[in-house]
Amino acid sequence: MNKPLHKSIAERLRESIISDEYAVDDRLPTEPVLAQNMGVSRATLREALNQLEAEDLIYRIHGLGTFVKSKHPSITLTMTIPRSITVLLNSLNLVPGTRSMTVTRETVFPDDMDRLGVQPGSAIFRIERVRTANGQPVAYTIDTVPAWAMKKYPEDTGTGNFSLIEHLTYTCGITLTGSKSTLIPLHNVQSVAEKLEIDPSSHIFFAEGLDYDENESPVLFSREYFTPWIFRLTVERKV
Repeated sequence: MNKPLHKSIAERLRESIISDEYAVDDRLPTEPVLAQNMGVSRATLREALNQLEAEDLIYRIHGLGTFVKSKHPSITLTMTIPRSITVLLNSLNLVPGTRSMTVTRETVFPDDMDRLGVQPGSAIFRIERVRTANGQPVAYTIDTVPAWAMKKYPEDTGTGNFSLIEHLTYTCGITLTGSKSTLIPLHNVQSVAEKLEIDPSSHIFFAEGLDYDENESPVLFSREYFTPWIFRLTVERKV
């Protein structure tokens, strides 16, 4: 069985990056030049670049190009979990809750303009919460939503739990198509440790993701910090 073309192109690019041809933070040739040099379409090249980006070998800066991030490919294991923390905790037979919820309407940060596809000066909502399971803190979340998508101000319903996913879906009429996040271990910081009521020297899990609606418009950018005990990853290794 022949290997898909984009995988072959990814292998060639990976070899170039790992070799002495490039150094970390070097810029790769432009997509038209790379596509021409490798004799493939730009669509095929983009698939290959997406694979290398998932391996943390490259990173992209809008308007500037593609750069070498690392010369050591990472191993990516894919798992599927519910997008909503409320649904995730329910699936684990834990009672979801919300503490210390703050909602602010503010001007979009420069770093978030490209992520959310909005113009400078646009309004966004920033929602910060501590999520709990059976009354114990398990996650500290910072969510950013463009004002056009937040058709009703998010408020604590008084039930002890607020699900932003449910609010966007059922109150704002947004159809989410899901997202991909990379869950990585991160050395804790004092401010997060205080919110999660854990030892600052412990590690936590960090996830960052962008959700889109059915029109492929970005509607939710999330940063989530999880306590180390909430995830226990079981891996079945096959011979």
